[in-house]
Amino acid sequence: MKLLLGVVAALLVFAAPARAEEQLLTLYSPPIDSEPYVHKSTTVVLKADGVGAPKEPGYVLGFQEQALVDSKDPDAKPLPVSKMMVHHFLYYTRGRVDPGPGGCLGGDFLSGRGEEHPNGRFDAAWPPEQRALYGVHNVTAAGTAPEWTLTAMVMNHYKQTKRFYVRTRIWYTTEPRTPLYPVSIGDCRHLGNGMSYDVPGGGKPGSEFVDRSRWTAPFGARIIGGASHHHGGATHQTLSSVTCGRTLMDAKAYYGTPDNIYNTIRPILHEPGPIANGTFHSDQGIPIAAGETLERAAYHSNVNLHVAAMGFWVLQLVRDDSLTACAPMPTDLREVFKPAKYDQTAPFVYDRVVPQLAKPTGSWKTYSGGEVPIGDRWFKPQRLTSKVGQRVTWNFGGAEPHSVTVANGPRGFSSNYLGQFGGTYSFTPTVPGTYRLTCLIHPTTMSETLKVVKRS
Repeated sequence: MKLLLGVVAALLVFAAPARAEEQLLTLYSPPIDSEPYVHKSTTVVLKADGVGAPKEPGYVLGFQEQALVDSKDPDAKPLPVSKMMVHHFLYYTRGRVDPGPGGCLGGDFLSGRGEEHPNGRFDAAWPPEQRALYGVHNVTAAGTAPEWTLTAMVMNHYKQTKRFYVRTRIWYTTEPRTPLYPVSIGDCRHLGNGMSYDVPGGGKPGSEFVDRSRWTAPFGARIIGGASHHHGGATHQTLSSVTCGRTLMDAKAYYGTPDNIYNTIRPILHEPGPIANGTFHSDQGIPIAAGETLERAAYHSNVNLHVAAMGFWVLQLVRDDSLTACAPMPTDLREVFKPAKYDQTAPFVYDRVVPQLAKPTGSWKTYSGGEVPIGDRWFKPQRLTSKVGQRVTWNFGGAEPHSVTVANGPRGFSSNYLGQFGGTYSFTPTVPGTYRLTCLIHPTTMSETLKVVKRS
């Protein structure tokens, strides 16, 4: 009898539901503190302990949610956009095997969220039929689950320091899947500046600034997902095959109506960006052959200046070495996340003037060379004059990161938009006028006005 009971117990254990089935994991970052009215980037480690990142090696099948919350209550509602606005999240593994081509953000890049995702939900980008087949292999060469890192840039509109967590919900499994490769396609020369670049402005009505780059596929693959990250007077971004002479995806930038919180929030810590960018999915996949050259082109309005603009694609690739060159396009390519309501009035959409929030005071000083000092929460002097063609250099001091950025003026320019510790930044103005400068990280407390006059 005891032997029979033992056999039955063993059979029940064997027949129990396996952990290899798809799970929806809820993960949390360590607590992050944000000062009031600060636009700052923070990077934290997500330990592979089942709290920050998956504990067991397996496959990331998709991201359901990336949200800001102020507690680890799983039912906590995301913090309102009117109080905490996300500029971006970037998730990376630490040394996973078989990372694939990677792209500008590297082979460890996993996923992210931009300002074009106001609610932080991504269900439509990771449908069940895809999750049943594909996943990003989350395992190290040692056979363990890797730690992750998370970079979060947020804009705090609370009047006091706010503590928050990033809550991440992912679909996960320990059973085998066909590898899925996240690839970031952009101009990798911008990587040192956080993938940002400046749109100078000053163009005639309807004029555009275009940032282009090319990428060559190292192996045959099908693009089953493509998301455009694009802001700074963004109009649309294309991904085309130079080899085959065809457009693969054309992503429109969608902006909120005048009453949208992105346009009404005060103070304006960052130029109002899109509420959605073109995001595409195809079960069949867009075919690209080994050696095929793709070109991305990010189009921006060039009427007004747009500093710290961005334009790049994040693709989901499934390797397929059987593809022939320029195979037919899929018949099921569709756009997801298109908002039901958005503004289509181009002048309002693309060319809003960003105010200089802190008003410079003090007497005007003439720039005579040397380095203009910057410290924690100050520029000195706050009012400076120089001449066209005269190179102006700023020196960064203090313990906090800062930037030199044009809020508004005749042309746009900016130092590293993530801020920098120490060192210098120089710019040579070629257009006269009043340049109202700010620090992107501390826009409500730091300002300087540079008045540039023609040479006599």
